Amino acid sequence: MSRAPDSVTKPDDTHVFFPLAPHFMPPARKRARASADAPSAASIELVGGLAEKPSTIAKFRDGRLTDVEVLAADGTAFHAHALCITSGSEYFERLLAGERWADTAGRPLSLPDVPKQGLAACLEFIYTGSCTVADAAELMVVLEAAAYLQIPHLVDAAAKAMSAHLGATTALAYWAVADRQGLSKLAADAMSAAARHFEQIAATPAWLSTPAETVRALLASDRLEVAGEEAVYTAAVKWLHAQAPPPAEDDALALLRLVRFPLLRREFVQETVHNEPLLLTVAGLQMLNRSFFGALHGDSARRRMGFEKLYRVGSRAYDALATLYLYRYDSMANAWEALASTSSTRSAPAAAAIDGKLYVMGGSGPDGYLSSVERYDPAKNAWEAVAPMSTARSSHAAAAIDGKLYVMGGAHDSQHRLSSVELYDASTNAWEAVAPMSTARVCPAAAAIDGKLYVMGGYNGQNQLSSVERYDPATDEWAAITSMALGAATKFKCAVFM
Repeated sequence: MSRAPDSVTKPDDTHVFFPLAPHFMPPARKRARASADAPSAASIELVGGLAEKPSTIAKFRDGRLTDVEVLAADGTAFHAHALCITSGSEYFERLLAGERWADTAGRPLSLPDVPKQGLAACLEFIYTGSCTVADAAELMVVLEAAAYLQIPHLVDAAAKAMSAHLGATTALAYWAVADRQGLSKLAADAMSAAARHFEQIAATPAWLSTPAETVRALLASDRLEVAGEEAVYTAAVKWLHAQAPPPAEDDALALLRLVRFPLLRREFVQETVHNEPLLLTVAGLQMLNRSFFGALHGDSARRRMGFEKLYRVGSRAYDALATLYLYRYDSMANAWEALASTSSTRSAPAAAAIDGKLYVMGGSGPDGYLSSVERYDPAKNAWEAVAPMSTARSSHAAAAIDGKLYVMGGAHDSQHRLSSVELYDASTNAWEAVAPMSTARVCPAAAAIDGKLYVMGGYNGQNQLSSVERYDPATDEWAAITSMALGAATKFKCAVFM
């Protein structure tokens, strides 16, 4: 359904059609009586409009004193009051208020682009300030009818309801409606839902008829929630084979370039990719060679990260014998869940994430300060030990830049505070020293912005610090920047997005 045009014309007929679809023949008129039927258990209520007086609503329901007859797409007739519908709909106001329509009194107004369910909901909303929609599928009908009739409050209410009902079965359809109506927030929400449920969606017949621009947007997204890149490749090839006529070779390869081939399992590449007809052309083989050649020479393919979740790791008691508990918060579900605890006991460690895995480093344990490091894999809900830091440290800070972990500062024991900084490379499972900070800091805060590392505040043994230092990995140098207004040192807090 398209938006209503800004101007109207009067056809030479006994009905007023606006607009008239090509070759549309009005069906026999069926009278619809407005009613307030009890909603079903699955129904959705849309609110946010302004209600007319109860007596006016009663007249609308009974069809009394009405002066406008409106025909839906199937010919069903609705009777309403011009004063009410022109107040609630900009479309009706423009249509009925113009002088050239003054001589159309008594003629039905036909809306061949507005289905019966949509028109009924719009009129109910205009009169009562709310309406009930049968199910998630009918929400689309109501939103497009409200957009056509220019009822902004109903458009907003329907869009919010659609966002709340996004899932594997509705994401693509809602996304298409949002794009047609220019609803950017709903479109973004629908894309997120499609990315979250990508594997389910790609397994349905609806995927095969998804518009090319939507397919490209999804395949290019870092936020696809997939078990592996094999699912992305399979979805792309499946979609390409379903198109009739087949896409041109350049277009097909442009789509396949969105697959991150270096992330595919070797066995999958050998058994599936190398046997795919779309890739057995000269251009297809060249594309594959470039993808894998780049990976061999350090051009790493970004892993699909899915949707960030907040992880909180910490103990329930501030002592060296405390177990570290891990919790994850899902903003979409608005819920926390408990995950696997670490295998060791430690207090005041630091935590950071790279490549979708969480690292907990150092801290103090029953036998003193720790250099040990544990890594959590969300896919396995399990911890494993990785290479230890070269220096035991506690009450330090950590951050990640370009897939590398940095730990800085902290205390080596009860007497020695540290300015040293270490870098961890997961590909080699090794730590190396980088340039130290100019100031030793215990309990500082750290963050990474635009490829640079910032370390703020902390305690130097005498005072809480307000100074801030910035590290540039490209030059391996620290530089002082503007200090904070107040000195600050953080207690043990580990919260990480990944």
